[in-house]
Amino acid sequence: MSVTISTDDLELPCPHCDGQKYVILNDEKAACPKCDGRGVILTALGQTLLHFIKKHS
Repeated sequence: MSVTISTDDLELPCPHCDGQKYVILNDEKAACPKCDGRGVILTALGQTLLHFIKKHS
């Protein structure tokens, strides 16, 4: 049995920074605190897969 998982199933653009990786704080660019400057957040499936990989590596 083969399962195909796309990137869209694993992560979504960060709603706090709109995927820009930064926010403006006190007139300065700063890494987004919600996504740690990645621009994306993991979906539930993404979190599950990450946990599985960490557990088995």
